[in-house]
Amino acid sequence: MNLQNKTLLSSLYEILPEGVVASSTWLVEKGYSRQLVYKYVHSHWLEKLGRGVYMRPNSLLEWEGVVLSLQKLSSLPLHVGGLTALNLQGYAHYLPLAGENRVYLYEDKSGGKKLPSWVNSIELPQEFLLNKKSLFGEDVKKLGFKQTATKIRDWTLKVSAPERAIFEVLYHVENGGISFQHANELFEGLTTLRPKLVNSLLQSCKSDKVVRLFLFLANYNNHAWFKKIEQDNLIGKGKMQIVKGGRFDKRYRITVPESFMKSEAF
Repeated sequence: MNLQNKTLLSSLYEILPEGVVASSTWLVEKGYSRQLVYKYVHSHWLEKLGRGVYMRPNSLLEWEGVVLSLQKLSSLPLHVGGLTALNLQGYAHYLPLAGENRVYLYEDKSGGKKLPSWVNSIELPQEFLLNKKSLFGEDVKKLGFKQTATKIRDWTLKVSAPERAIFEVLYHVENGGISFQHANELFEGLTTLRPKLVNSLLQSCKSDKVVRLFLFLANYNNHAWFKKIEQDNLIGKGKMQIVKGGRFDKRYRITVPESFMKSEAF
């Protein structure tokens, strides 16, 4: 290897950590031609994972490396949310992240873009689900996020804080693979939500279903922070069926499993 190629390879290793995948588009943007990438693969300086996607050889491939690539290298406006975000922050103890078969991703703003095709060409036990529907208005587009540490250098993942993540979970209750019981089990552990942030999210939430579910489960679990939640004018007038064959809760005007009904609620 001549000095110029050695310098190029060293520079690539500086900007591409082990465990983070790189698309051919990104590599070309950084000055690495397709011919040079082919040479790196042939010389085992890069490993080809699928059509148009690569990583450093002998690296551990995990889903975080894919998401870091989307967030940091491709600069896509998306975050890890919902059940995956709660799991990362220790709110789903009975669900080991290694055994989770879905990684929930959410667009930071409505844009309608799909995940790059190379994402589906990588062999991982997890499936990536991108939710394009915006749950909140523009007024809270920067609220309810945090950066979570990874095992890859000092790189962090942008994830939903627990307050935002539980809203995202509730959107999938019953019709998206998350049961009412599962949502409540998650709610039981949310003892330290920030009332100010919750109030902002409630006021901005576009889904009547999510608002009603949130308020019902918050009331059901009766955490201390719930006393500071502003509920006025949040509930629509119509009735809403959340679960089939359930009982109707008059306060939040939704059907819920009978086991969740308290005697004073109906």
